[in-house]
Amino acid sequence: MIKEGVGDRMRIGFVSDLHIDFNRRYNFVTVLTQLVHDMRLDQLVIMGDSANGLARNLAFYEQLQNQLPVPFWTLIGNHDLYVSAPREKSVTDIQRASRHAYRELDRLPTALTRHPIVTNHWLITGINGWYDYTFAKHYDERYLSRYANNVIAKHVWPDQLYINGNQIDARRDRDWVTRQMFEWQHQINGMVLGSRKLLVASHMLPTKRLARQMPIPLYDRFLYQLGSERYRELFEQNHVKIALSGHSHMPMKLTNHGIYYQNLSLGYDFQWQNAADALGELKRVMFVLED
Repeated sequence: MIKEGVGDRMRIGFVSDLHIDFNRRYNFVTVLTQLVHDMRLDQLVIMGDSANGLARNLAFYEQLQNQLPVPFWTLIGNHDLYVSAPREKSVTDIQRASRHAYRELDRLPTALTRHPIVTNHWLITGINGWYDYTFAKHYDERYLSRYANNVIAKHVWPDQLYINGNQIDARRDRDWVTRQMFEWQHQINGMVLGSRKLLVASHMLPTKRLARQMPIPLYDRFLYQLGSERYRELFEQNHVKIALSGHSHMPMKLTNHGIYYQNLSLGYDFQWQNAADALGELKRVMFVLED
């Protein structure tokens, strides 16, 4: 199903990584409502990691549907799939619950992956995204399992615990990226772009160029969980013009091989320039497409 905004000029805002359960001092329904008003938005895209777990996300989206004055669209982030109290559950139960969360969120009528937006000059599509360790320095597929089974993934980065019950499987992660790429390519192949340009919004990073380099021990292992260079390759092959992402909590902009990239993740309030101003921070890091 395609949502068309052809004819009148539109302003579509993109935000990501609200983490409403961490940034609890703010009512993000109120914040987003004010954002829509101040930025004169006609639609809003929320690109994942709104909260931990399925129930919180569904409740938040229901509140937005009741109060936000414009349509909004959603993507799925890793935190959205987290299963509560994983140490009290079996691996099977954790994986079943996280997969159920993904299916439920991807079937929502707001899911951008299922409902691309067409404007006068743009086709706006979505990929939820995952990671496949191609952000490793001097990546070599022969060492895929070694990249996946590292101390950061096992003991620091929470995804594998809260989504997979600490059952690390590099091939599963790689296959998940591959499946999303195929689904996106199949969707694009079935659409008539004409003269329209492609914008892709994803939760995960499509290139490690969007990740800051830091002099921290084992820092490169943290980067493994941020996205996939294969998304960049896919976007280049399909002449994507704009690629937006979240996830990293490292807002930045760059242009590479004709693609404008922007990471617009809000992140946790202690990472903001002004922890007392959620609205101002969203305005600082968000992207607005006017067409």
